[in-house]
Amino acid sequence: MSGQFVWWRQFGFDELAKGHIALWNPQLFCGVPFFGGFQSALLYPPNWLFMVLPLPFALNSSIALHIFLAGFFTYLWIKFRGSHPASALMGSLMYMFGASMVLHIVPGHLPNLCTMAWIPLVFLSVDVCFEKKDFRWVLLGMFALAMQIFSGHVQYVYYTVVIVSFYALFLLTRIQGAKSPFLLKFALIGLGAGSLSAVQLFAGWSAMTESSRAKVLDIDFIDIADISPERLWCLFMPNFFDGWQTYWGGGIYWEGPVFVSVTAFVFALWALFISQHRDKKFFGWLALVLVLIGVGKRTPLFALFCKFFPLFSSFRGVGKLNIFITLCLVVLASLGMDDVFAHLPKLQKFKSFIFKLSGSFLLIAAVFYATPLMGGRKLFKNYIDHAGSMTESLFICAVLLFLIGLVAWVSIKKPVWRYGFLVLVFIELFLFARSNLPFFDANHLNQEVNTIQNTYEKDSGDYRVFTGVNNYPLGTMGFSAWGDDPFVPLRYDEFTSRTHCLRAYYHDFNEPLHDYPKALSLARLRYAFYEKDGQLVPQKLNLPEIPRAFLVGDWHQETLENIWLRILVPGFSPLKQVWLEQDPEIEPQTKAKGKISINDLSTDSIDIQAELTKPEILVMSDNYSKGWKAEAYPESAQKKYQVLPANGFMRAIPLQAGKHHFLLEYRPTAFVIGSWISWVSWVLFIGFFFLTVPLSRRPKQL
Repeated sequence: MSGQFVWWRQFGFDELAKGHIALWNPQLFCGVPFFGGFQSALLYPPNWLFMVLPLPFALNSSIALHIFLAGFFTYLWIKFRGSHPASALMGSLMYMFGASMVLHIVPGHLPNLCTMAWIPLVFLSVDVCFEKKDFRWVLLGMFALAMQIFSGHVQYVYYTVVIVSFYALFLLTRIQGAKSPFLLKFALIGLGAGSLSAVQLFAGWSAMTESSRAKVLDIDFIDIADISPERLWCLFMPNFFDGWQTYWGGGIYWEGPVFVSVTAFVFALWALFISQHRDKKFFGWLALVLVLIGVGKRTPLFALFCKFFPLFSSFRGVGKLNIFITLCLVVLASLGMDDVFAHLPKLQKFKSFIFKLSGSFLLIAAVFYATPLMGGRKLFKNYIDHAGSMTESLFICAVLLFLIGLVAWVSIKKPVWRYGFLVLVFIELFLFARSNLPFFDANHLNQEVNTIQNTYEKDSGDYRVFTGVNNYPLGTMGFSAWGDDPFVPLRYDEFTSRTHCLRAYYHDFNEPLHDYPKALSLARLRYAFYEKDGQLVPQKLNLPEIPRAFLVGDWHQETLENIWLRILVPGFSPLKQVWLEQDPEIEPQTKAKGKISINDLSTDSIDIQAELTKPEILVMSDNYSKGWKAEAYPESAQKKYQVLPANGFMRAIPLQAGKHHFLLEYRPTAFVIGSWISWVSWVLFIGFFFLTVPLSRRPKQL
């Protein structure tokens, strides 16, 4: 939150408040696509709060709003499926306060929270389209899936589409007659959502093809942040491996857990044994398959999906499947609760099952408590320091199970006590969620940013700094050679990988930068910051500096691989020669001296003027992208300009002799096409919405 999303939201929505969609972010990574990075989520309506509310309040409001929406949509879905209102409310509590959702508050994963909130509404729309013949409900599915796309986390969207597709295939098996009407409605949901959000999808695809994500990902990288098997033990005891501040278990604390309260989980288990509902097998098997995939390389199923399933290997963090496992548990638990409300006598067996389970956990707790005292410390050699807290978790679980059994026993005689299960679920999840709410002071964050801003004020110039893997420079008027963004430009990623320095440094941010290569001068790097006693300290690197834009007459053509070798040698001088990957269609010059001036009109448009006596190459020490286009003004000596990659990752524009005046603008063709598709689609969507509203429901004219 403090290193990444605070500054993304501030930068993006400050620009949007000016009426400008920031397609390009010039302040990080020597320039990087912003709108196309998905997580900017500029067109997601709930995020427009950031344009009118103070930033800290807007951040907290966004989290609260989407936690509420997650529960509200889950309640609507479970209620539509025919469950008792108490079962639907229990399901909503499981989803909104369960570990899969609420633990993403710990790192401040705003796009994760926003995207997950819409998943139940997508499932609801599919169920409604299956049950009802009215095509109006297709619009609900289009809207829900489009909102999920706009909300910023495309990996959850991908998982949603895949899993909902399997769910739709399951529903097809229940249709006795023609299946085409449902298939048509399901296809229209996907096509409609894709058309409504085409501007985001097209721009995102364009940005992805030029980012480090375009590379074939190694299976070890894809397996990062999977579901550690021991986390399944946390279904009964969420703090068995301690809380977020002192977590010592496997994996990452917020990636992969599926705790939904002990009460709800035992109802889900109970449903698998006693429920007669036809959906229990599907959601039970789906949960099992998702677990087997989510644990990563520990099972062959994960490798098969990486190798053969379309686009699966394009994403890392397979532990994010935990939110869909949670949804399966929500459905199963609601079926279990429904059975309790419909068949009260069955509580006798439920009570016996729970008391036996409680006794088992009490026995295990006693073993954990006694073993170290009786000389069995070798059994605890890897976690002897945690034996006490582990015993406590086991004991608490035993007590909770006993209380569940007690409520079941009382409910047999007094049915109104069945609502006690709902109370237990609420208390468990409320305490769990409350214990996972970290806080930080925005004023302290601003102090760190002010340190960077003060450096700019004391030492003015058009240069970049390095502040580690954070986006602090977005809170200043300055520029950074690095940042926190999953869409690092591929060419720049290659350049920094070959210099080694920056990538190695951000893992050890507490020491000054050492052994930095001269090639970093290509990024206009002047200062590197490191942390000392909780404060940022600037370190001047004294690299040979180059301007942001300059003219070079001497050019050479080479392959990209050879260009990397050329620019990394100590003797390379970017002010004297430039390496290109294609012929610029001008003759090399050795003694050419032109004049140039540049003026930034916005984050993604630059006004450039130049006067040359001989042809030269305009070189800009900003990241190249195919989305950058140059358009000549009428008075310019040259009517067409081409933007080429230079020195591996920089921009080059060949200029003929004469006076030049042109606009350099980042406007990817994919964004333009997607914009038109989205505009037309939204007009049609709104038109269909009003046309399909029954006349009886339309407001009468006065």
